[in-house]
Amino acid sequence: MTSTEPFRPSSPSEYPELTPLEVGNRVLRLLDGLKTTDGLTVDEVAAKTGIPLKYDPRGRAHGLIIKLPDSPWFYSVIFRGSKPPKAVELNYAYDGDTPPTGQPLCGLELDVVAKRLKDDGFMMRIDEDGIGQPLAYIFRRDRVDVMAVLGSSPADARSVDRLCIGHLLITLAD
Repeated sequence: MTSTEPFRPSSPSEYPELTPLEVGNRVLRLLDGLKTTDGLTVDEVAAKTGIPLKYDPRGRAHGLIIKLPDSPWFYSVIFRGSKPPKAVELNYAYDGDTPPTGQPLCGLELDVVAKRLKDDGFMMRIDEDGIGQPLAYIFRRDRVDVMAVLGSSPADARSVDRLCIGHLLITLAD
């Protein structure tokens, strides 16, 4: 599943089956039976997720970035495995410094991910800032950490009852 094609952002039409939700679910599938990230390889990540990963020499990582047409939003999966700690990153983000208007790109919701991970034996803790606001949700099982950070919500977005993940990181528990 790794590709020898040059690394470049892809469009949703190139991979219509890889919707934001589907990519998130495939990354979570990587956790099935995973006890450590020590031995993860790019081939294993690509095979277990079914996501075609291309080598990006600038970032010295393998990944897939899907950029939404006529929008600053994109989602990506990146595997950093050339040196420890090995990590798999899932991002739902946007280009630029200013949050775009409208609803954020929401591939995975925190409550759905938290339930799935807890059901799979992960224990959860919340990292908070000095005033008690959550910075990240950390899930641990064996020697695997999964860190979920909420995505930013545009100022003009209507109030929603769901908390969307903006960044999910799978790495070795320290």
